This record gives sequence, structure tokens and C-alpha cells, in this order.
Amino acid sequence: MAQARVDPAAVELMALSEIIASPIVELRGERIARVKDIVARLQEGVYPQITGLVSRSAGRDFYIPIAQVAEIHPGSVQLKSGAVDVGRFERREGELLLARDVLDRQVIDVRGTRVVRVNDLYIASTAGGFRVVALDTGGRAILRRLVPAGMRPRFTGRSLTDWREVEYLMSDTPSTRLQVGHVKLRKLRPQQLARIVSGLSKQEGAEVLTSLDEEHAADTLEELSTEQQAQLLSAMSVEQAADLIEEMEPDEAADVLARVPGPRQEELLEEMDAPESEAVRRLLEYDEDSAGGIMTTNVLTIAPDRPVSEALTVYQTQEDAPDFAYYFFVLDEAEVLAGVLSMRQVLVAPEGALVRDVMTREPVAVAPDDEPQEVAEKIAEYNLLAIPVVDEEGRFVGAITVDDVLDVLLKGSWRRGRSRAFGG
Repeated sequence: MAQARVDPAAVELMALSEIIASPIVELRGERIARVKDIVARLQEGVYPQITGLVSRSAGRDFYIPIAQVAEIHPGSVQLKSGAVDVGRFERREGELLLARDVLDRQVIDVRGTRVVRVNDLYIASTAGGFRVVALDTGGRAILRRLVPAGMRPRFTGRSLTDWREVEYLMSDTPSTRLQVGHVKLRKLRPQQLARIVSGLSKQEGAEVLTSLDEEHAADTLEELSTEQQAQLLSAMSVEQAADLIEEMEPDEAADVLARVPGPRQEELLEEMDAPESEAVRRLLEYDEDSAGGIMTTNVLTIAPDRPVSEALTVYQTQEDAPDFAYYFFVLDEAEVLAGVLSMRQVLVAPEGALVRDVMTREPVAVAPDDEPQEVAEKIAEYNLLAIPVVDEEGRFVGAITVDDVLDVLLKGSWRRGRSRAFGG
């Protein structure tokens, strides 16, 4: 069941920074220790519940269960009795140390789709016990922690974010046993996720990507620069990285793998399914700044003697439909390019027409070694959305879309992953 949102105006918010180092007093008022840290259990979709205190006295640390705590206030913690059952703290599954693991760390503000720094945390007494309900990302929170207690009222004002609107990154606490599903992130668009991942370390970014389904993760990865993609894939296991690469367009996958060190590149190619791996290997043979290096092999093809009506069936039954779906490249039995069939030609063709009857013959093409500038000039001159790439014998080897050649010419990542202007 979803937990009700806590209204900050209706409860007393206690800053973690004002509880840490506070004296712990027993029932008679005798001080027995100081608060070193606060332990909370992390659960998806609810405010983390305080489970105990890590306390320090006489040079040693010990654990006080929250069941023995009567009150928590900034500056003091009151126990329920004089007899305290203390023991050595052992982190259990799902538990966080708030000062050690969360304070001053980065978390994801899902509503704001940004990465924020936790400058303070706020605890409240609720019907379900003491819980972490909010965090403070403002600069004043840092100042309040730095100045003496008597000066803190001068630095009023808080930049509160509801805890349930953030995602905690378990990469920051590799020693903990946390199960974090990042369910809220799965609702964000790839462009939003990419903006978030760009603000994280490669380990944190890899954590985010591996929490998504493969298609969503691949779409997010394609929104990032090639350098960022390579860094993130290097932080994943070989199996996870290979699964993501298989979801990418072959030309995008080749661009990424070209920036991965040789041994790791070969591991990934070996882990990939054979058809995808072979397609990427062929693309890696070309210089990345040549027509062959920017082309894709994931295109629609059809034979010249097939009925035009079959073209739509080809598209509908394609297991991995390409982003670009405006042209069908017509290939004979020897894989020689015989023509190009546009989607418009498919839709207006008379019933019973064969592909060879309506296709565009002798289409403009480029060679694998041509430079991107030459490709761009031909695309512009003939007003094309894509141009085929053929070898010396006229055999079809791939195609270059207009946005792919622009990516190279503009030398920028700002276009990467934009919605295709055709076919999608």
C-alpha cells in the first residue's frame, strides 16, 4: 500500500546534522553516550524507517535499537529506561547509516529530473515511528552545519525535497546489502534519464541503466555521447553491456565499441548474439570518419521480382525493425543494388505491381571509403533522406541516413538520439 505523503508544515522536522553528536540520556537524565549515526531501513516507495542509533562512549561504538528510544530532539535523545540493552552494530540487509552513507552524497531528484547533493536530512515522528521524510539540497544547509549551534538561526530557509521523490544510488555504498529497483526512474523518458546519467559517475550511471529494461536502457544510452557510452559500458558486467549493445542500432554500437579497449571490445563481441556481433564487426573494419564507418546495416531490403504489396509485410515482420523505414533497398540474388523503393511508391503502386516496375532505378550511391562531406553533398544535391553504400562490384553494404552524416559533420553529441525524421 502506498504510504501517505508527510506534510512538512504539519510535523516537526528534525535535521540530522543537529542530532548527530547529541547526548543520549537515560531515564534519570544521566548522559551515557553521544549519537554517532542513525540507522534507517531503505524500502521502495516509503519513507525510510529509523531502526536504531549507532552511539559512541568511552572510545567504543555500540548499537541502541529504536525500541529503547523515547524521544529524539535536536540536541538530545531520551531513552525509555535506565537499563539499556546495547550491542555491537551489524548492518542488516536494507539498512543505511544516514550520516555515513547518505549525507553529502548524490541522489536523483526524480520529479526535477536532476542529480542533487544531500546537504542535510530531516527526520519526523510519524504514526509509523521515526522516519526520514525529506532532504535539503540548499546551500544554507551546509552553512548551518558549519557554524556553532548558537548561530544557526541566522541561516533560516530550507530547500526541501520529499524523500519519496528521490532515488538513492547504492553504488555509493558498495558494502551494503541493498535491493534498490529504481522503479520511479522507469517512468522517465530516455532524454530525461540521459540528462541524469550525465551528472553521475560511471558506476552510478551503470546502476541506473541496469535497473531499466534493455530497450529503455539502450534508448537512454543512445542519447549520450559516444565517450560517455563507452565509459558506462566499461562499468557494467560483460553480459549486461553486451545485452545493451545488441539493442542499439549497428552503427551506434560500432561507434561505441570503437572506443572500448581491444580486449574488452572482443569480450563484448564474443558475448553478443552472432548476427548482431557479425554486423558490428563488419562496421568496425571501416574508418569511423568514412562512409562505411557511419553507415548502418539495419535496413529494409526486398528482391526486385517480389510484389510491391510484400514490402509492408517485410516491415511488419522484421524482428528488429530499423529506425529508418522510408526506403526499401532492392537487391538481386548477388546482393547487387538494383534500385530503391520508397514507402510512398509502396502506398501508391497499382495492385499486383512488382517491385521492379515501380522502384527507382540506378539510385545515387556512395562508396565505403568516401568522406562524410562527399556523402552530405550528394544527400543534399538529390534531396535524399538516406543514401546506399555499395562496394566496387555494386554490392550493397549499408546505408547512411541524413542525421547520421550530420552527426559526423557537426562533431556534436547534441543531435545524438534525436527522433528520426523518418520512419519511426
